[in-house]
Amino acid sequence: MKYLTGALLFVLIIPVLILCGCGGEDTSLSRYPDIVLILIDSARADHLSINGYFRETTPVLDSLASGGTIWTRVQGQSSWTLPAMASIMTGLSQRAHGAGYYNDVFYGIDTSLPTIPLMLRRSAGYQTAAFFNGVFMSEDFGFHQGFDFFDCQYTPGKANLRNAEEIVNDFLQWYDAHRDPAKPLFSAIHFLDPHLPYSPPSPWDTLYSDPKSDNLFNIFWGRRNDVLDLNNGLVEMNSAQLDIMVGLYDGELAFTDSQIGRLLSELEARGTLQNTVFVIVGDHGEEFLDHGGFGHGHTLYQEILNVPLIISGRSIPIGVNDEVVAQIDILPTVLGISGLAVPIWADGLDILSAESPLTSRLITSSNLVSATPDMAAIRLDDMVVMGNPQDGSPVLFDLANDPFEQNPLVPGRETIDQLYYYWSLPPNNYPQSVPYAHGIERTL
Repeated sequence: MKYLTGALLFVLIIPVLILCGCGGEDTSLSRYPDIVLILIDSARADHLSINGYFRETTPVLDSLASGGTIWTRVQGQSSWTLPAMASIMTGLSQRAHGAGYYNDVFYGIDTSLPTIPLMLRRSAGYQTAAFFNGVFMSEDFGFHQGFDFFDCQYTPGKANLRNAEEIVNDFLQWYDAHRDPAKPLFSAIHFLDPHLPYSPPSPWDTLYSDPKSDNLFNIFWGRRNDVLDLNNGLVEMNSAQLDIMVGLYDGELAFTDSQIGRLLSELEARGTLQNTVFVIVGDHGEEFLDHGGFGHGHTLYQEILNVPLIISGRSIPIGVNDEVVAQIDILPTVLGISGLAVPIWADGLDILSAESPLTSRLITSSNLVSATPDMAAIRLDDMVVMGNPQDGSPVLFDLANDPFEQNPLVPGRETIDQLYYYWSLPPNNYPQSVPYAHGIERTL
């Protein structure tokens, strides 16, 4: 393991030195930077080694963070991929864009909503390209809007989707054949590897676990029905089995990290790294029995909502930011990186701007897919209230004194009113219903 990690760090030395040296003025750089939005599925923030995790899972992301800005308190907008990714791409809260799951019906992004690639293409002449995995990131759900080139692979079953190495290969193949050097490039790359089932390739499969040491909980476990059986008490997982699954998850994270390092090295070899900004964000986290369940889509606790966020590259300040920020801030921040104004309709803020009021703002999260009734959470600094409209017993957590949300408090009237006011807000648009897609049960 030490040899593997050391090799990854060696590969990253040159790219990170270049990224760290981009804070000053350089007249050779183009007006607009290239922007690579890296979307890591099921990325739990506290499993990044830079965040104090006991395993060295993410040396590449750690290096990117050391050469840019990392945010330590990032609140996701939902518990699962579709609504969370929609918030990232639109800058709207989950209730505002309406994408998600309600009454056994899936809803995608309304085609009238502006998205990051659409705004960059129209306002700054960007070339735009997407490389996604999974049905919820497909054209059916509206994620193709604004992309000149859109490549989403969503054959049913995670085993049939591209792993991190394959998606980087596909991106580089497109880049070499179709990259227009006369335009700045916005590219979005979605890494699905940390999603269940956890089945990293060799040698990452044996870094932290024996992938076949248990007859049930191994590289083959983790389809939606498996997780539902566990969360409904039909199957039990002991501590040794939990260690196996967490080890496999960490192996997936380490494998993804290594391929992000390869992406950096390949862009450096092509001479474009110095003019590139990387935005790395997760869509949601993952529960490992923290509150008695496993996976995601069923609660709004911090193991699900606290996601990584790193921005690194050309002209990005270096530091650690402890302000509470959100996925809805990605769109305004990316536009700001390109010198574009933040649209007045966006729910988020440009978190790189000194003029953005990041303190004392309400950040909302909602929509479940594996539990009913649906819930919402509202965060104000370190206070989080959580509840649903069918249950009159919302709870409050003080994350400063109870970071693992084990001691629920009784919220005050004003806090309860804020929660239910969020539920009263209608969508800003008309989200499109999407017929139940074959294979969804494997990819939630």
